Amino acid sequence: MNAREQILQRIGSALGRPEKGASLTVADQPAAVSERMMRKPRATLPRVGDDLVEIAIANMEAVLMSVVRLQTRDNCVDAVQDYLQSLGIDATEPGVVTVAPALSSIDWPSSYRCGPASGVEQVSITPCLAAVAETGSVVTASGARTPAGLNFLPETHITVLYESQIVQYVDDVFPFIRGADVLPRAVNLVTGPSRTADIEQTLEIGAHGPRRMHVLLIAGEPD
Repeated sequence: MNAREQILQRIGSALGRPEKGASLTVADQPAAVSERMMRKPRATLPRVGDDLVEIAIANMEAVLMSVVRLQTRDNCVDAVQDYLQSLGIDATEPGVVTVAPALSSIDWPSSYRCGPASGVEQVSITPCLAAVAETGSVVTASGARTPAGLNFLPETHITVLYESQIVQYVDDVFPFIRGADVLPRAVNLVTGPSRTADIEQTLEIGAHGPRRMHVLLIAGEPD
């Protein structure tokens, strides 16, 4: 052991650290370190009102999402058909609409396909993990029943969101993730349709993702 290692060992011993090579766990740390590691500190947060639903809707619309409020998920089919008709999209043609497997229990029209993105559909319908009132963001998680490609490939992305899934801050999303049975490989916070203004500061919608985002906001909690 050289002089440098001896000095570092003395410093470590004075701080109550285990010797080099010893097993290191939270319990091995000094109490102050253990407390800091286990604590979930929060930075200063902006003020957000109490009516999370109305705030979320306002912020979603501010970033060019459209929102329709529904009483139950049984209203989803009619709401989707009304929306697509307003866009002039003929959803009776097979392959135009793809639904995430997590929403397969809803009685969708027979022309709607269920599964991962094919790359040719115009519309996708997916669930989401949460939504953030602070920013109007929709949070999606990848998985076998929620293929990530459906969030990005079609030009029109329709998301099913329940009021109980709306959280106040971005920080509040992480308990949803920790509570999952299996951690997703990817979590995306999507704040409105894809856009860029890189070229001459001209806003271009749909640069690298959907041109439109539509939220079906359902009262209550998921079944």
